[in-house]
Amino acid sequence: ISAILGLSKADAISPTLGALSTVEPVLATLMLAMGLVITPTELSQAIRSPGILALNALCCFGMMPLLSLFLANHILHLSVQQTVGLVLLGSVSGGQASNLFTLLAGGNVALSVVCTLSTTLLGVIMTPLLVQWLLGSCIMVDGIGVLRSVMSLVLVPLVSGLVMSRFLPKITNIIKPFCPAIGVFATLLLVAGGAANSAGSLLMVGGDWKTTVAASLWLPILGGAMALGLVSIIKTTTMKIPETSKRTLVVEVLSKSPTLAYVLARKHFSTGAASIPAASMVSLAIVGAAVASLWTTVSPIQTTTTKSSSSDY
Repeated sequence: ISAILGLSKADAISPTLGALSTVEPVLATLMLAMGLVITPTELSQAIRSPGILALNALCCFGMMPLLSLFLANHILHLSVQQTVGLVLLGSVSGGQASNLFTLLAGGNVALSVVCTLSTTLLGVIMTPLLVQWLLGSCIMVDGIGVLRSVMSLVLVPLVSGLVMSRFLPKITNIIKPFCPAIGVFATLLLVAGGAANSAGSLLMVGGDWKTTVAASLWLPILGGAMALGLVSIIKTTTMKIPETSKRTLVVEVLSKSPTLAYVLARKHFSTGAASIPAASMVSLAIVGAAVASLWTTVSPIQTTTTKSSSSDY
């Protein structure tokens, strides 16, 4: 609904919700809300599960960026600006939507939260490096500018939330019940603004909207399939991975953060580069929900535990 509203009322929404002066604080608010809901227990679980976190990081910042560049250059034959958008999408951290998709798929939600947090923090360094490395030969990249943006939009609000949760628990407990609603509302604003700003390219007759939508769909679909294959191989050879953790990792890999990719594209590149991340705000919801529904329908997990132990990782 938010995307449809953005597309249909683009003239009114683009200069308001789609403006960087609106998008940046909204994204920062989303990161702050994420930091507030992370508990010390979940952080300790992250320390005790280095293998899973390392595998997730390898897929997030290794496999997905290379896959995005391969799709752009050899499968979809995208323009330079579209390539920038797809590579940005492949190079950012995991998104918060993965936590919901993990829940729906019968995965380990606590592990999903920790994976999202770890890639978000690691992405502060990895995303600018990947963008400079993968795109530096085809377009001018302000690597330092991208680093500063990621730090101000992601690291500062996220760490602020974590610090508040640790040292101001009374205030945090008052705010925390509203964080999910704040996160949903912020996401809806970002989707509406992104759709409005990309309406010209997405709705243009005879334009590249089909390629844009295809790119936003193929990256999570192929990335998720490759992650599933990789986890299945590792599970049968070197590392014991429970079914819930396997589902969590697959969902984490396919669920990139299109909102962050969109903001970086708008701020450092162009509206054309932002079109694929904007389309991904909608397509990711479709792919993630479809994967979760398929898993729970075809292979439901019969026993669900309310407490996670270290063996679940």
